[in-house]
Amino acid sequence: MSNRPLPPLSTLQAFCAIAETGGFGRAAERLGLTQTAVSHQIAQLEGWIGERLFERGRRGARLSPVGLKLHPDIAAALQSLETSLHQARAASASPSLTIATTPEFSSQWLAPRLESFCRRYPKIEVQIAVSYKRPDFANADLAIWLGRGGPEVVTEPLLLDDEFVVCAPEVSARLPKRGAIRAAPLLVYRGMRHTVLDWQLWFEQIGGDPDAPELAGYDITEAVRGAKVLDTVEAMLEACGRGEGFALVRSSLAGAGLASGILKRCFIEQQPAALNYAMLYPAGALEKSSVALFRQWLLEETVSAA
Repeated sequence: MSNRPLPPLSTLQAFCAIAETGGFGRAAERLGLTQTAVSHQIAQLEGWIGERLFERGRRGARLSPVGLKLHPDIAAALQSLETSLHQARAASASPSLTIATTPEFSSQWLAPRLESFCRRYPKIEVQIAVSYKRPDFANADLAIWLGRGGPEVVTEPLLLDDEFVVCAPEVSARLPKRGAIRAAPLLVYRGMRHTVLDWQLWFEQIGGDPDAPELAGYDITEAVRGAKVLDTVEAMLEACGRGEGFALVRSSLAGAGLASGILKRCFIEQQPAALNYAMLYPAGALEKSSVALFRQWLLEETVSAA
């Protein structure tokens, strides 16, 4: 092997962060550094390799041919190194971990998967703080939240949701070809945000023309305001599965019901969610081994769920 020293680890981390976020600024935000510091690290790595790794443009940074070839190997090596080091560190202690998230994400997405993390890292004591309040990082290590965090918080996108309407299979089987939205009442739950606007946007997708004969007199806004309100998303989905009405859902939260056949997509129209789930944590939080291991596990889970 060559005696020439390898590039610093920080330059490799900056390289992967830019490749995965598509920009120097977003990479700096993820790493908790300034954009200037990230630029210096890439310049150092490019100097060591002797080739440009990114093509800079107005829309961000794209990997060069050399960068495209290097990225998979460097990313895999960093992941393996990070996991091994944190596992070794965690093995000597019984670390704790507090995750803040919303009630619906906890019950519909996180809870069914969390057992696999606990089996992999049995010494880590996991606590879930469930609330609709903004995450308080004085009491939580990491949050899974809709939208971005503040300027002092690292934001890593997790899931890109679509929104669509579901109902029970027996309701779907008897829907008319025209004006089907009138065939059953709407269902919502108390924690649901932007309910009226989301239904309005979806209604536009199906060509919801109130002047059409089959929709004469139908007002989607009034239908949402008059919808049956359930306490939780679980209660809403259960009521939907019993045939009590239509529910507008996120793809990440309805997967189990669709897979089991309890729920059925009853319209082909869908829309991208206005806000998506992201992982939020303070800069420096990954120095705690339990947080770093959970982050890596969560990224693996979201890839497999995509």
